[in-house]
Amino acid sequence: MKTISLKVSPEQDKLIAATAVRRGFPSKSEFIRYAIARSLEEELSVETLEEVFEARRQVRQRKTVPLSGLEGK
Repeated sequence: MKTISLKVSPEQDKLIAATAVRRGFPSKSEFIRYAIARSLEEELSVETLEEVFEARRQVRQRKTVPLSGLEGK
């Protein structure tokens, strides 16, 4: 994956963080990646969409952990 930089307002940051937690995402980045994929569904390749939705399925099944959960292991 490629890393991009994104600036948001403090209010947007709080809303993104709260929504990510409420919807069960392990991080804001995962939530943003999912939101972008949903917005670009018609433009993205089938393979990319499958990867995004597979990642989301794993999140819902709690097969992933946030990076902070790996610290010290």
